[in-house]
Amino acid sequence: MGGRAPLAFRRASGEPLLLLAAFGAILLATTTLVALASYAGSVTEAGVRQAMETAALDLRATTVTTSVRAGDFSQVDRLIRERVAGGYGGVPVRVASSARSDSYAMPGQERAEHPELTRFATYQDLGSHASLLTGRWPSDTTGAATGQGAVEVAVSEAAARLMHVTTGAELTVVGRLDGRPVRARVTGVFRPGGSADDPWADDRLLRAGVEIGDYTTYGPLVVSAGTFLDRFTTGVSATWRTVPQLSGLPLHGLRPLAASVSAIGPVLGRECPACTVSSRLPDMLTQLDQAAMVARSTMLVPVLQLLVLAAYTLTLTARLLADRRRMEVALLRARGGGSVRLAALAGQEALLVALPCAVAAPFLAPPLLHLIGAPARAVRLPPAPGTFAVAAIAALACALLVALPAVGSARRTYVEEQGARGRGTRYGNLQRAGADLGLLIVAVLAIWQLRRYGGPATRTVGGDLGVDPLIVVGPAAALLCGGLLGLRLLPPASRFLERVTARGLRFAPFVGAAQVSRRPTRYGGPALLLTTAVAIAVLSLITAATWRTSQEDQARHLAGADLRVTVPPGDTGREPPPVDGATAATPVNRSTANLDGAEVTLLAADTARLDEIMLLRPDLSDVPLAVLADRLRRTGAEVPVVLTAGLPSPRRLAIGTAVVPVRVVGRVEALPGTSAAAPAVLADLSALRAAGVRQEATEWWLSVAGHDTSAAAAALARDPVVTVTDLGTLTRRLGDDPLADGLRGALTLGFVAALVFAGLGFLISAVASARARATEFALFKALGVTFGQTLGLLMAEQSFVIASSLTGGVLLAIVVAAAVVPAIVLTGQTSAVTPPVLLDIPWPSVAVLVVAVAVPLLAVVAGLGWSLHRRGPGGMLNSGADR
Repeated sequence: MGGRAPLAFRRASGEPLLLLAAFGAILLATTTLVALASYAGSVTEAGVRQAMETAALDLRATTVTTSVRAGDFSQVDRLIRERVAGGYGGVPVRVASSARSDSYAMPGQERAEHPELTRFATYQDLGSHASLLTGRWPSDTTGAATGQGAVEVAVSEAAARLMHVTTGAELTVVGRLDGRPVRARVTGVFRPGGSADDPWADDRLLRAGVEIGDYTTYGPLVVSAGTFLDRFTTGVSATWRTVPQLSGLPLHGLRPLAASVSAIGPVLGRECPACTVSSRLPDMLTQLDQAAMVARSTMLVPVLQLLVLAAYTLTLTARLLADRRRMEVALLRARGGGSVRLAALAGQEALLVALPCAVAAPFLAPPLLHLIGAPARAVRLPPAPGTFAVAAIAALACALLVALPAVGSARRTYVEEQGARGRGTRYGNLQRAGADLGLLIVAVLAIWQLRRYGGPATRTVGGDLGVDPLIVVGPAAALLCGGLLGLRLLPPASRFLERVTARGLRFAPFVGAAQVSRRPTRYGGPALLLTTAVAIAVLSLITAATWRTSQEDQARHLAGADLRVTVPPGDTGREPPPVDGATAATPVNRSTANLDGAEVTLLAADTARLDEIMLLRPDLSDVPLAVLADRLRRTGAEVPVVLTAGLPSPRRLAIGTAVVPVRVVGRVEALPGTSAAAPAVLADLSALRAAGVRQEATEWWLSVAGHDTSAAAAALARDPVVTVTDLGTLTRRLGDDPLADGLRGALTLGFVAALVFAGLGFLISAVASARARATEFALFKALGVTFGQTLGLLMAEQSFVIASSLTGGVLLAIVVAAAVVPAIVLTGQTSAVTPPVLLDIPWPSVAVLVVAVAVPLLAVVAGLGWSLHRRGPGGMLNSGADR
């Protein structure tokens, strides 16, 4: 005789539809959470790695400088390399040394009072980072030690052009300190490299060929290391640049490496007191560690929203399942079933549904990420071991939610269940307990803190950065609170609708309104689920649109214009660079000035066409840019200036050694073309020249037709001495930052999951409601109610729920977005955005979303109406399906 299946399996087979729905909800919840956890970790790690690999050389390198002579160079070189390499704790590093000689007067200028200068220099590994255009690299020169013969040198392409020399040329320079002449022969011309690991990528003299300060220095004249040691090592300054390979550094190694590099200076200083160590790497690593934590905490916001939605979907499904079995459980209890036994049975049934989801979710998460268009770096195959732990925890939590309603109903007796069937309440348990009002207080406090601190991460008492859990749960609490408060409006709204429809003679609207009015809790669950899901979806749309607009605003502010082109060294900048498609151009002098003791960035521009070129967002100024430009051109005894917010109104502005009287003609929140939050001053270039300040253009700002800068930027970039800043490249760079883009990907996943949860929850509740009222509809059909009337009745009921939920969800999303979104849209370095974030509500997308949600839900209602009408009244009335 075959054994009987366990009771949990036999019991589950009695309600396959609801348990299948619970399985779908749990599978979606666990898969989405695993995908979000994997996505957050992968994107954060990729963002940190990309930031380290693309960081400027001065942020990554450690520089050691000291004076050396020929006799002690080898000893100092060995000491520095050992101590620096040891300070990186096993991270691969590349150490290269360089040195520059004292100044030499250019040929024919040795007797001049203010001569043009040059220097000899040597760079280790220069040949592996530079391209030799003509000739060869210099070798150790015979006779250099005694000062006889010509010293072989190589010069950069830019220096050769400025010094008017070519391969094979000879020149004689005279030392400024010893007065001795040195004859140099050019053996080669090279072009400096621009690779990320080039230790000399930021050497201005090497790249530009000229440095302009108190004196103008050309060069350098690059010689071999042996020649430099023999001839020019007279107590000159030598530099060692250490460039680490950070691509393999894990997240948990950021802070230890920062501490280790910070200790290089004190350790080396004990053996080499004259050595000076400078490095911005510890600050960069600490900032990236904080940025990673803030990025992960920001991505927790959509995760918690989905947790709330998933929990409510499962609770609604479990409650419907418990309602279907309430009489069955009461009978089991009457026949001796104890509460413990019934609770264990409910738990077994829940685990039967949840455990397969825990196994499947880690394997389904990567395809889900691919489906939403997540970048390849965010998808891990095969699944990491940690994802199974996340899936198991999520599945067990879901199983608990499924079992709880059944455990609660197991405490009621048969008589209590019979009495409870006829009683209805207008408000749910949460509302009667005042949970919605409590959530309102939590949400208000959380959002207040979020707007105050500008993100989920705040400083602890000890000064470290930590995640404030109250801030993280704030948006989710606000959405749930808004939905619960909206449910309080459902009973009075349904009663009003019932009174309105009672005045007419149509059957469907009146009966449908009466159903909602008399049983508001039956419709309250689906309404809350749909409202919350729509609010999350709309909030995701608003956040994504705001993020995208903010990236564009940041790029426009940093660029200042479609194109910014620096004037090559030695050029007067009187003519704009030839750019195809340029519609306007203006010369700009960028310098540092002093304003009442504060250092400010001064932009002096030809303001005649500034309003066509400068990308100033209108809300950053009280008056249009054209008006400000006109005011700047009105010269008089005082130079008109425009200041950024927060600067005092000065009477004088110090520019170098010149002091000019000024008057303030306008203020802007931030000045395009300057760094974020930097104090800046805008003036007219001609007005400053008229006031006696010698200002030549240091860069040109250009506008391009259609803001398409790709072709022009590519053409200009071919000139090695020109620096080009173009709007298109900046926009793409900001948009491709994984740390800043991580929230957008999480929102996309949340958007998709929210819509699926909404459809699943509505379908479950609609089917369960139709099944519970099967006898009622059978009676309607027996009394002659037509299919059109039956369908109209269902449409009247569900349309009220759908319309109110969609309206409430959109309004709730807008309110929460206005309070939350500007505070969670941060830069890739998790700092406040400049210019400030403006909320962008994509109304066309919201309208499409509303239609896309309403149409399938109404189609579900129509399908249920057709299914109910097809069933004959006789079978239903005799089956006792509505028992």
